[in-house]
Amino acid sequence: MKDLTRALRRRVRQSDASDWTATASRPSSAAPQGETTPPPSAAGKRPAAASKTKVFAELSEKIRACRACPLGAARIQAVPGVGSADAEVMFVGEGPGFDEDHKGEPFVGRSGQLLDKIMASIGLSRETVYIANIVKCHPMVDPSNPEKRGNDRPPSPDEIAACRGWLDVQIRTIRPRVIVTLGAVPARVLLDDPTGITKIRGRWRTYDPGEGAPPVRLLPTFHPAALLRNPDLKRDVWEDMKSLRAALAES
Repeated sequence: MKDLTRALRRRVRQSDASDWTATASRPSSAAPQGETTPPPSAAGKRPAAASKTKVFAELSEKIRACRACPLGAARIQAVPGVGSADAEVMFVGEGPGFDEDHKGEPFVGRSGQLLDKIMASIGLSRETVYIANIVKCHPMVDPSNPEKRGNDRPPSPDEIAACRGWLDVQIRTIRPRVIVTLGAVPARVLLDDPTGITKIRGRWRTYDPGEGAPPVRLLPTFHPAALLRNPDLKRDVWEDMKSLRAALAES
């Protein structure tokens, strides 16, 4: 934790000059009002990194073998997640797209490249966080043509229900200090709150993963794809990342 805190503090000066924040450093008149600091999380002993690594290896194999919903029959590869089993931050997206389906890793297309820059702006990386999705297989408009680009769609409620358990096991195993949801779907699913992402982004919440695991601070923000469509949203995400950085710097 001390090493992460020092790294975050070293990045403060570089953060504001980061490429992705070229338009993000301007003040936003639409910043949400309300709680500005995360609530304290419940205490809980985190499992040893070695045991978590073993659990994740077994879990990934089970996810790759899963056929609990039709997505499992159409996908090219399941996408369990990527990163550190001892991460203090989990980023959770909606579901794999074309690039992720082909590579078997979350956030590897243009959105993933932007996410990498966003994380780097506060001293994080794919090696220090864990990145996962609500569903582990690619939801397609036309499941018969997985080689077609632009074939993405949001996961259905039934698909989410069939896959949700995998994510909760990942959260309970990692026991992160913070979950950052990317976009409307993961925020709605984890918070059981239909409020639009524009209204809840930047507002600290709490998520209970169940089965005795401690509650986790949760920070909703926009999906990187939304920033690619509307660069003005970068300023909001930059405010959210500064809030995340401040939370992680706490002892």
